[in-house]
Amino acid sequence: MGTAAMMQQLKQRLESLRLVASLGQFLNHPGELDNVFAIARHLQGSPLATQMQRHLLEHPGMAALVEAGWRPAPVDLDQLLALPAGSLGHAYAQHLRGQGLTAESLIDPTPITSPQQYLTHRLRETHDIVHVLTGFGVDGPGELGLQAFNLAQVRSPLAVMLIFGGLLNVLQEDEPLEPLLRALSHGFSMGLAARLVVAAKLEEGWERPLLAWRQELGLPAEGA
Repeated sequence: MGTAAMMQQLKQRLESLRLVASLGQFLNHPGELDNVFAIARHLQGSPLATQMQRHLLEHPGMAALVEAGWRPAPVDLDQLLALPAGSLGHAYAQHLRGQGLTAESLIDPTPITSPQQYLTHRLRETHDIVHVLTGFGVDGPGELGLQAFNLAQVRSPLAVMLIFGGLLNVLQEDEPLEPLLRALSHGFSMGLAARLVVAAKLEEGWERPLLAWRQELGLPAEGA
């Protein structure tokens, strides 16, 4: 084996170790968003991430967004809260405020210079919008249900890691498994039946009722 090949193999092993370490941090503190972002960072550039990107870029709607370089306008939570109750924007703003989050904390600040970086931004900035559209909560079963939805929709390797970590954590803590399994089953079913949610210009329709968006995207009218 040549020196270059050996160095590449060593780099891959080191990245795998960092990924395992990040997963361990997630298992110890499953509610901390930074631990989720750390796992996502270590997956970037991996063969699994490349497969996900290829899958997304083959979708006509997502390919059109990338080609046009479309980006959502900045989010003002106060303006969204002023929208009618039942609208996507109002529900999204309530969702973030309820968790003590700001829209800025969910935006990837790095510049976009490639289709792969565009996808990274899009998946991160729509995470909580998809929470609202699907109706999955932010408790353990809700988060795993959403990850099952993401796996079915976008082939997300991060979803695989979080599902594995969440299930393992429940087993380690000897907690009931049935709620998580039901959430996973529901998430997979919803994700397979719906249109690709992240390919829609959701942020251009904040004022639209949640029901209208759900109907258009092929989601259950009442969510999860």
